[in-house]
Amino acid sequence: METQTVIQNVEVFFTDDFLEAKVMLESPQEDLVYAFYVYKVGTAEAIFKSAYKKFDTHRLEVTEPGAYKVKAFVKNVKTKQTVAQTSKAVQKTVVKEY
Repeated sequence: METQTVIQNVEVFFTDDFLEAKVMLESPQEDLVYAFYVYKVGTAEAIFKSAYKKFDTHRLEVTEPGAYKVKAFVKNVKTKQTVAQTSKAVQKTVVKEY
């Protein structure tokens, strides 16, 4: 019997100018691929959409200040079952020196 894929959390944080996202599953499995859509809060369309890949993490350079969310998709390549979850918003700030 196939185990149902359950996303526990989508962790999102900034490291310098890079938005980083990681999918945390209740029980990691093989045969999974991941896709990531990045949204700037206040806009309906994703500013970035990745293709499905084997890695449960994604990194994207973001230089514009604002709040961002990531919608992560997890697909089982055998059953074609897909689940998705959106992260909480994370803030990107830019400090200017005068």
